[in-house]
Parts: sequence; C-alpha cells; structure tokens
Amino acid sequence: MRIERIVLFGQGFSEGGAEAAAELAARFEAKLAYLFLEDINLLRLAELPFASEIGIDTACWRNFELSDLERSLRTLASHAEESLSSLAQRLHIPWSFQVLRGIPSQALSEAACSTDLVLLLRSQPRVGIPTRAETLAREIVSRSGAAVLYLSDGTPVQTPFGVVFSGTPSDLPTLRLVATLARDFPGKLVVLSLDSGEAVFHEPEIQEVVREAPSAILLTGISPKARRILAAAAHEGLGLLAFSVGDSSLPPQEIESICAGALCPILLLP
Repeated sequence: MRIERIVLFGQGFSEGGAEAAAELAARFEAKLAYLFLEDINLLRLAELPFASEIGIDTACWRNFELSDLERSLRTLASHAEESLSSLAQRLHIPWSFQVLRGIPSQALSEAACSTDLVLLLRSQPRVGIPTRAETLAREIVSRSGAAVLYLSDGTPVQTPFGVVFSGTPSDLPTLRLVATLARDFPGKLVVLSLDSGEAVFHEPEIQEVVREAPSAILLTGISPKARRILAAAAHEGLGLLAFSVGDSSLPPQEIESICAGALCPILLLP
C-alpha cells in the first residue's frame, strides 16, 4: 500500500497530532495535509432564529449568531494553517491546507482517497460533530478506501506492532503493510490470529511476508471479540494494532469497541 498523503482534520490545531502526522509523513515521504472542517449542520443551526448557546467562559445564555460562528471558524482555520505551515517548513515536508464544508463523514470520505492515511485524534475538538469518532473512523475507511490511524493526542506510534489476522485473503495486504512498518521502524511483529490456528502461517506467501519483520510471534485461537483482542494487545505491550475493515470477521460494533478501548494507536485498513 502506497501512502502519498498524511491527512489531519479538525476545527483546531493539535500540536501532538501534527507532530505524529509529520513524523509519519517523513517516513512515508508523503505530503502533510490539513482538512479544516466546517460542519454544515452547525452552520444551519446558527441560522435558526431561536438558536442559542452557553458561553464556556461566562456560563451565560446568548444568541447563536451565524456571523459570530463564521468569524470563529475563520480564526481557527487561520491559526491551524499558520501552525501547519510552520511545522512543515521546519521539517521540510510538503504540505497543503483545505477548508471543507459539509456533513463530516461524507465530506471527509469524499476528500480522502485510497492513497491517504487519515489521522483521527480521540481528544481533538469536534464542535458540532455528533458522530462518534470510532464510527467516523470506520466509515471513512469503508467509504473512501483510505487508511485511518486512530490515536490519542501525543501518543507516539511505536513498536511492537500488532496485526489482527483472520486468515482471509483481504487480511494479507494488512499483514504485509504492518510487516513492512515493523521492518522500517524497526521492531517486533505480533500476529493475533482469530481462531485460524498455525496451519495458515505455513503457506509460502505468508511466510515471505512475515520475514519482512526483524522478529515475529504468533498468538493463535483469539476470539473475534473486542475484549479478547484488547487483552492480547495489552499483554504484548503493543504500540500499534492494525486490522482490515473490508471483509473482516469483526462486526462494526466490535471494531468500534476496539478503537474506543485500546491503549495504543489503532490502524484501520480497507
């Protein structure tokens, strides 16, 4: 899988998230992009004559004015663009900045493509976005074919790297990518095999992929349940856990539970 662009999105600049994105952009020799999101539903709400809000600084009710909201969004966008420019120039990384207006999941899915890695932060500002971040991550992968890295602000991507493997052909590209990452960082590869046993790993194609990593271990017989996968990831001290969303044997609710409960960054792949 070729990553050509590392994408940040949001309504405010996250220093930790930007640093993580910049490091990955340098490793992949990719462009660093920021997609600043203006939620169309929030803008429509501000147009209603009865719309009001409670000020964070004053705890007082006030009218929710469209002009005030648009001015705040312009200020946030300007700050994000300036911060991204400064970071990219310091690290000599090509970069871009774009303002999107629309429904979050649709706008991001349309803007992302199969050569992108989209970073979603658990702690990033998400004003007006009702969709859970875990659901948003899964929807972006499913709709756009882009990969999504879901992490906490400031949490580094580090080894060992884990990959959930169900034995299906769609999991092989995921295994190959994570093995390559383990080689490049470098570090150990941990394969969490969902009820498939060891037999599948004797196949020559899979053996060749696993040999990409400096070292690898196989954990077999793991139940396709979020709590079992998370327990195995925590026991191995994983610094990244990856799995395929495409033909995964994991139901959507289990995927979202893994994203919500993981102690390490989660990499979702098509």
